[in-house]
Amino acid sequence: MSSNLVGRPRGKKKTAKIEITIEPKLKQEFMKSLHENNQYASIVLREWIVDYIKRHGVEEE
Repeated sequence: MSSNLVGRPRGKKKTAKIEITIEPKLKQEFMKSLHENNQYASIVLREWIVDYIKRHGVEEE
């Protein structure tokens, strides 16, 4: 899903945050993998969230 573009999409403001709790070893392995692939956690996770929403949809309120 990753594109060649890096960073925040044009015209988008990042103001909301998500905090998760995971095992230290899991975080360390994730961060190492990101580093080895020249990626950033916030970008990879944002792409995953966007893809998840596209695949599973969002119910309108």
